[in-house]
Amino acid sequence: MFGSGNTLTFRDYVQGTWGSFTTPAGRVDYIMTKARLGEDSDAPERQLTKSLAPVREVMEAGDLDFNQLLQRDLDDHRVAVKLIPYLLKPQQTGPAFFPPIVAVLLPFRNQRPSSFASLGEPTVEPEDGVDWQQERAGNSFKVQRLLDNNKRLHPASVGKLWWNKIEAQLVVLDGQHRAMALLAVERTMTNSWQNSGGARFRSFYESQVKQALQEARQDAIDLGRVEVPVTVCWFPEQTGEDAKPHEAARKLFVDVNKEARPPSKSRIILLSDSELSNVLTRRMLNELRGGADESYLPLYAVEYDNPEVNSTRPARWSVLTNIHLLKSAVDRCVFGPSKYLTDAGQRFGPGRPKQVELDSFMRDEQLRLIELFPGQFEDGGFTYHRDGIGNINFPLGQVDVISDRFAETWGRAILTLLSKTAPYAAHAKALTQLKDAWHVDDTHLTLARDALFSGVGVFWTLRDSYEHFQENRDRGAKAAKSDVIRAWEALKAREEAFENYRVQAFLDSGRAISLKQSKAAYAVFNTHACQLGLAMTLGSLWELRKSQPGVADLKDLPAFADALVNGWNAYFSQEQGKARDRKLAFIKADGVITHPLNQIANMDTPQAVYFRYFWMQALSTPVAWEHVADWFSGRDGFDQMLRAARGLYLDFCVEQQTKALKTSKQVAEPKIDEEALRTASTSLKRALRDWFYVSDDEYDQWFASRDVKPVTQELPSSADDLDPTTDEDLAEVTDEDAPATSVNDLLGD
Repeated sequence: MFGSGNTLTFRDYVQGTWGSFTTPAGRVDYIMTKARLGEDSDAPERQLTKSLAPVREVMEAGDLDFNQLLQRDLDDHRVAVKLIPYLLKPQQTGPAFFPPIVAVLLPFRNQRPSSFASLGEPTVEPEDGVDWQQERAGNSFKVQRLLDNNKRLHPASVGKLWWNKIEAQLVVLDGQHRAMALLAVERTMTNSWQNSGGARFRSFYESQVKQALQEARQDAIDLGRVEVPVTVCWFPEQTGEDAKPHEAARKLFVDVNKEARPPSKSRIILLSDSELSNVLTRRMLNELRGGADESYLPLYAVEYDNPEVNSTRPARWSVLTNIHLLKSAVDRCVFGPSKYLTDAGQRFGPGRPKQVELDSFMRDEQLRLIELFPGQFEDGGFTYHRDGIGNINFPLGQVDVISDRFAETWGRAILTLLSKTAPYAAHAKALTQLKDAWHVDDTHLTLARDALFSGVGVFWTLRDSYEHFQENRDRGAKAAKSDVIRAWEALKAREEAFENYRVQAFLDSGRAISLKQSKAAYAVFNTHACQLGLAMTLGSLWELRKSQPGVADLKDLPAFADALVNGWNAYFSQEQGKARDRKLAFIKADGVITHPLNQIANMDTPQAVYFRYFWMQALSTPVAWEHVADWFSGRDGFDQMLRAARGLYLDFCVEQQTKALKTSKQVAEPKIDEEALRTASTSLKRALRDWFYVSDDEYDQWFASRDVKPVTQELPSSADDLDPTTDEDLAEVTDEDAPATSVNDLLGD
């Protein structure tokens, strides 16, 4: 169409049809063009293929602030085995078709987000025998639009965008899997993997692409005709020193994906600024990312971008919690509603609480925004009333002020619980030991280590690639093990090493029975129910603290969390001797212990209210209470809350027993309720005596206070916890991947 012109500063450019539209992210200008394969040349379509880049190649994952994440993780396995063959092979149902890739021009310097110079006023510049309207942002980029003979914008809307790679990068905002398919073919064809930002992902693609290219040659495919439409965007209003183009890109990403196949929930938390709870959750991750507080758990112990949602526990064996739990802790402790914290005898009710109630609790009680903002103030051209600030309506320009208050109080307190409480501290210690002992001397070991400690998304790619390899092997296909397959096998081998580190850190033992006990314990400790119950215990006891005489200062919350942790750790650290090891107090029976407190069959998130009772019961023991007693004016309030929580749990156990008896039909219908109560109460009474020093008389007095006839059956003496007849490891269930059934399923961007 037109030449490249004569320029030294701007060497890269695209040309096509230009346009503009407005979104919640602001004004977006764009050029519709294409990227293609084929013989290497200076044509802008060929150079555009080389210029597209996923975020992971523009910035090191370890340097990424969670507020700078723009994309979902790449599923390299799906790109290699599905998208690339689809791109290169003739399709029986018609030609291969990819919807447009959306890329955005963003400022980077030395692989760190930066800013563009201010966009200058339009000028008229002659080039290639015609006139162009030009706008230039310093040495970062310039935009040219074709003019007609009257120096007005030409109705054909022809435009060019030039940029300087030293100061700007084209980052794929939507369609990154399509872009990666193009890049993988391009880099393999030109043997340029080592010169790209994706060199470490070469093993995922090279053999697959070579095979696909060989088949393409056999089918006489002209690679020069393999084209993919691309929409290249930029933000003309986000130039200058105070602009926020990366924030605008995040908003645009969410807008683009609202009506398409949505990103995972975890990705929305990482990207979206539309809810204050998302911002506060990300702030906790950023605190871990910074690593300034060495007492915190390491970031690689948190699963923050799992494409498959697991409601009860993280999916990777190496992590102890995930981003969904952190957000649940923010929602329950900061937004409430308060009734679920003040009333320990109440279950989560159906439906959503009123947003105005949640906002008021956050604003007036939990973050005390009255200390941060005047009654009315201006931000970004809008007038805000302090009493109207909430999860959806909050001043973006002041979000750092709010998140700083959260980080100094609730954020630090929640991270303290997950970092210092004995089982979680032991898990993090074992994981760090595994990392430090991991000697990398080959490509597959590097990939395996990245999957656990640094490579965002690599774990899922290794898993899917291995499953694909096994499926092909089961069908009789013979193939040598690639570095990817060997990496997954190395990863699985390290799981056993991690379990050994963890049982030593947690139970100070390497015996086989201890390993079994440790696995059973973490099958409980690492669930959402248990961890949210831990956070809700903090929230409930802080509410109790606020109701005591004197002032409960919000800045004391982290110290209060420390006191709770010290109490729990004192409980867990009691010497075993003839007594039971208290580290096992939350385990379900499962052939590991007898007389368990935990009778919860399904440990989904709503069961957190019962785990709150478990954590409170541990604090009620004499050795634990010593560490928290100074925070309260006496035990009356705590004991009242504990009794309510215990009653709620007993009711739950009775309900479970009733359902079991009705199913088994071993008890006559009129006797079911009575037998369910007797069985549940007897079990709870034994557990409290054996694990929490609650005497039979104390239990009977509490039980009688509920206006229910007390269970007076004599309980047998405490038996050995261990059952040597059961040695199976706890089952681990994973979902099967559904096959792609359409182009949309195949692309999945």
